Amino acid sequence: MINSENARPLAGQVAIVTGATRGIGRAIALRLAAEGVAICIAGRNAERGTAVVAEVEKAGGRAIATVLDVVDYEATQRVVGETRQRLGRLDIAIANAGIGTIGPVAESDPGDWRAMMDVNFFGTAHLARAVLPAMLAEGRGTIMAIASSAATTGYPEWAGYCASKWAVAGFMDCLGREMVGRNIRISTVNPGSVDTPFWDDLNQDLARSGTAARTSMMSAEDVAEIVALHLRLPQTVVVKHALAFPTNEWH
Repeated sequence: MINSENARPLAGQVAIVTGATRGIGRAIALRLAAEGVAICIAGRNAERGTAVVAEVEKAGGRAIATVLDVVDYEATQRVVGETRQRLGRLDIAIANAGIGTIGPVAESDPGDWRAMMDVNFFGTAHLARAVLPAMLAEGRGTIMAIASSAATTGYPEWAGYCASKWAVAGFMDCLGREMVGRNIRISTVNPGSVDTPFWDDLNQDLARSGTAARTSMMSAEDVAEIVALHLRLPQTVVVKHALAFPTNEWH
């Protein structure tokens, strides 16, 4: 017989997930809630955040929603404090919020590069910085960034996006080295193509909803499963980074 505590080793923990109102963030929130984790759903869209909370509660989980623009460090600090106050503790922080704009370097708007750095890199760094004091005081925790395969290689016309994701990877690697011996796990998940609204928001028509290109991608739930697999490992084990692709993709 499987012991229920062993079956759900994350039960009773609390997580913040940014960009959690749709796509990968929503899938992670729902997956962790199924593990018994209480979730702070953080994102820019209040209506969608409320809807995700309703999904969690309908399945018997516990969640709160809060509006957060991860570019704002003070707002991120506020959300961390609110989470600890309302949910009682903080064990897991998942920096998932991200945006993308692509195009040849010679034709790109540097303002788009800055926006991606603000959300993708600084949004990750802001969350990590905001949760560290509490985690260091408790002597445990996990900080995870959802980056991209674009953090491991360069793609033509994706220079600004790749740069922002490489920045995330570099930041997390440095932070992981700082946390050695502190019982705080630092991990980066680098998925390849994932079927999410990211492609519908993209400034180029590459893989709009309903196209064949989307059917060959990983699902957001696939990425959420990778996250859950890592988090379920003993606190003494860290997956430094995970690079995952759909089985018809390799680069």
